[in-house]
Amino acid sequence: MDKEQKQTATHLIKAVVILQLKVLLGAARDLAIGPTAIAAALADIVLLKQQKPRFFAHVLKFGEQSDRYIDVWSGGRDPEEDPRENVDALIARVETVVRDPEVGARHARVLRRWAERQAARAKRRAAAELTARISGPKLPPKPPEGAP
Repeated sequence: MDKEQKQTATHLIKAVVILQLKVLLGAARDLAIGPTAIAAALADIVLLKQQKPRFFAHVLKFGEQSDRYIDVWSGGRDPEEDPRENVDALIARVETVVRDPEVGARHARVLRRWAERQAARAKRRAAAELTARISGPKLPPKPPEGAP
């Protein structure tokens, strides 16, 4: 096997492994979204008198966004096309971390800080949303007894 054939074989094996990882990631997402969608639809039905349905729509939006992020079939695109910020970019970063320890260590620190910021942002958003839901609409204070 000459050098060119070896590179082609390596590229093909890498593409197959990435495809399988993406298919597994998509399947895990689908397994999580299925029951979540049912629960969201039930919550929307229960709360139909108080509010318009929204939870099911949020689950659908999340599913659509995650589908674009996973982008299972990106391997079939033209290599000259601009890369997208998706799982492929994440895999490329992980590959850089594994191949070059010096550059990889720096990227690992950057990725860890990014993940920590994303988690903190999500936690703040969830807390703010929960606080807003719990507090509900503000009612005017009751006048003291005996007041006109």
